[in-house]
Amino acid sequence: MLKKGRKPEEEKSRAYDTITKPEASAPKPVPSPSARAESTVIGENISIEGQILGNEHLVIEGSMKGNVQMEGHDFTVGSKGRVEGEIKAQNVKISGQMIGNILTKGKVEITKEADFMGDIRAKGISVEDGAYFKGSIELDQEPHRKTMLSGKSTGPATAPPVKEPAVEPAKKDLKEN
Repeated sequence: MLKKGRKPEEEKSRAYDTITKPEASAPKPVPSPSARAESTVIGENISIEGQILGNEHLVIEGSMKGNVQMEGHDFTVGSKGRVEGEIKAQNVKISGQMIGNILTKGKVEITKEADFMGDIRAKGISVEDGAYFKGSIELDQEPHRKTMLSGKSTGPATAPPVKEPAVEPAKKDLKEN
């Protein structure tokens, strides 16, 4: 009952050859931490009182009383969120209720569901029709706009008026007498 002609090693290698090898899949690239848009969501059943400092995007769907500082990241008050405090973030979106000031190097977006009372300092702002907004807005201007407003522009609008040549002949007549 022994088979003649084949060595046991040959059978093992043939068995291995007949098994289909799974194709090696290329490893998936892992995005760098800065490329990933990580964010933290504070749920609607959570209430926070205090200061939040962060290095990722933050969404508040619950209630929060205190200041938020995440200058390189975005901050969002969700449609069910309620926030009272000062916000310093890259971009801010308000869809819920907020009382407080916003300082941002980017844009503030106030959606139609928002109820916002406070002052805003940003590079840009959008307020959807139907939103409640009570406060003041200060937009940071680009440097080239500041020079135009300060009168340093050399454009035709600031050129000095041209003198009339009629004044010159009158002076010559006085010298001849």
